[in-house]
Amino acid sequence: MPVALAEQVLGALLRKAFDNVRWLLEDVDDTDCFWEPTSPCWSVRRREHAGRAWGTGDWVCEDAWPPPDPLPVTSIAWRMAHLAAWTDIYRNWTFEDQSLGLRQLEVPGTRDGLVAWVRSAQERFTNSVEQLDDTDLTELRPAHYGPRLPIYRLVSGIAVEHIHHGAEIGLLRDLRRGHARVQPPPIKEEPA
Repeated sequence: MPVALAEQVLGALLRKAFDNVRWLLEDVDDTDCFWEPTSPCWSVRRREHAGRAWGTGDWVCEDAWPPPDPLPVTSIAWRMAHLAAWTDIYRNWTFEDQSLGLRQLEVPGTRDGLVAWVRSAQERFTNSVEQLDDTDLTELRPAHYGPRLPIYRLVSGIAVEHIHHGAEIGLLRDLRRGHARVQPPPIKEEPA
C-alpha cells in the first residue's frame, strides 16, 4: 500500500520544520532567550512590566492588534511563545472545536518552560496530522482568522511559521553571540 501524501509530504515537512526549531533551541539559554537587541523590543515579560500583551498568568507575551507601524523587533522568547501558541490554536481550529484563542493561554516565563511548550504543541499537532489520510486533505475547516480553508493549507501554514520563526531564532542567537552555530548533522533518510 503506498504511503499517503498526508504523511509523505505534510508529515515529513512538519517533522523537518519542527526538528529544525528544536535543534536551534538546544543551546539557547535564558540570556539568549530574553536578549533584546534593540528598543523597542517585544518579549515575554511579567504582566506588570509589559505593554499590550496576551496570556492568563503572571507572564505575558507582548503583542498588539492592530499592530504598530513599524513593528518592534521581538526576542527569542517572544518567537517561542508565538510558535507554541499558534501551533496550539491552529491544531484546535483545524482538528478540534475551534474554541482556543490567545487570551486563554498561559505563557511560561522561563526558557525551559517555553521550550517545553513549543515541544508539546508540536507533538500535539503532529499527532493530529498523523490521523489524516489523503481524503482529509481537501476538507474545509474554519481558520481562526475567518475563512474556511482546506486542511492541507492550515497544516502547511504551521510548517511555514516554524521555518520562518526558526530562521529568526537562529539569526537572533547568532547576532547575540557574534558567531553562527555549526550546521546540524545530515538528515537520516526514512525507509519508504
